[in-house]
Amino acid sequence: MDYTYVPPPVPTLERWRKLTWAHPGQSLLRMLEYERLASVRLSGRVLDMGGGRNADYLPLLPEGVNLESVNIDPRIEPTHLVQPGQPLPLADDSFDAAICFNTLEHIYDAMAVLKELHRVVRPGGEVHVIVPFMFRIHGHPDDYFRATPNWWRESFGRTGFSALLLSPLVWGRRSTAAVVPGLYGPSPRFRMHLAMLLDVLTAKLLLRGTTISGRRGESICGTSPGWYMIGTK
Repeated sequence: MDYTYVPPPVPTLERWRKLTWAHPGQSLLRMLEYERLASVRLSGRVLDMGGGRNADYLPLLPEGVNLESVNIDPRIEPTHLVQPGQPLPLADDSFDAAICFNTLEHIYDAMAVLKELHRVVRPGGEVHVIVPFMFRIHGHPDDYFRATPNWWRESFGRTGFSALLLSPLVWGRRSTAAVVPGLYGPSPRFRMHLAMLLDVLTAKLLLRGTTISGRRGESICGTSPGWYMIGTK
């Protein structure tokens, strides 16, 4: 399997303004997720694994996609309601792409879900996945694991994907340290934004170029709140 690691963009004051203006009240990880989702390219018939009509990211997806969803929670109003561990009631090679956001950490056997997503996507189709890494436990109804890029590379490869692109969803060390325990205590939003701005200053002083790369960048990305991945069948 071809594996590509894509360094994330450096934090900047302009990005901070756009994120906080567009997504007020959201966690750092959600803001970074939504920033990335705004550029996702999808078309045709798309499966949303773990989503439904009430998913809050739907307005960020491209217009015109034929979206179907699978979930175990009827409150999300999925197209297909399934039981945990149940195979997807969908035909092989029947979707042009699939998305799976903030779901696999809640599934005990994530490999089984990857296999099902690989099965239902057509050859050449893409599976877009977002998972947390340096993020607190948040059961819905359960929260099972956090995995490194090496684990995901091996898992996508063993599942049968031909390529994997992985990029950290990270802003900087200080902001990660602020969000891992949750926003508690006095002035939580102020403290988070202060941490984000300090990360902007650190990036200006220590990083070169437009991406969080190099030795310092790799260390920062090791504290990533999450990963964004694209697996190609």
